[in-house]
Amino acid sequence: MSSKNSRSFYRIDVMLPCSYRIISEQEAKDHPLPNQPDASYIETYFLENFSELETQIQDVISEIGQKSAVVASALGALNNKINFMLQTIDKKQLVAAIPQRMVNLSAGGIAFQVQEPVENTDSVDLLLQPLADESPILVRAKVVKIIPETNNAKTIALEYTNLTEEDRRKLVYFIQSKEIEYAHKSE
Repeated sequence: MSSKNSRSFYRIDVMLPCSYRIISEQEAKDHPLPNQPDASYIETYFLENFSELETQIQDVISEIGQKSAVVASALGALNNKINFMLQTIDKKQLVAAIPQRMVNLSAGGIAFQVQEPVENTDSVDLLLQPLADESPILVRAKVVKIIPETNNAKTIALEYTNLTEEDRRKLVYFIQSKEIEYAHKSE
C-alpha cells in the first residue's frame, strides 16, 4: 500500500470472504466498474469464471465419454445436479459462497497470496463481504507490490482505486470489530 494509506489506517490479518480477478491494464481501461454495482452485475461478473469452468467440464466429460459412456453419463448427471443447485441459490446465499481468504486488510488496501501470474501494471477487481448483513463491496485496486513466496505463490499488495466512503465505512467497522474480538480473546 502507499505510505500514506499504510499510516492512515489500521491493518489487520484476518479471514475474509474475498474473491478476485486479476485484469490487465488494458482490460481495466476498457471495462470500468460501475459506481453502484447491483447484485446481478456482481453475480454476472464474478460468475463468468463459472461459465468458463462449465465449458471445461463439458469438454472433459466428452473426452471421458469416448472411453466410458457410463462414467461420462454419471459425471454429466452430477454436473447437471450442481448446475441446478446453483440456479436455485438466492443472491444472499451466493454472496455467502465467496471463498474465505487470509488477508492483510486496511481501509486503504489489502494484501493476500495468489498463484496466478500478476504484473505491476495489472489491476485486481475484488469482491469483499466484510459484514454479513450488508451488501458486498466490489472495488478495483492497483497492484502496489508483488512479493515472491514459495511454490510459485506471491503476495500482492493492493491499493483501492475507487472505494466509496460507504464501503470504506464497512471496512473500518469490520476492522474495529475484529480488533475488539481479538482483544477479548487475549484477555
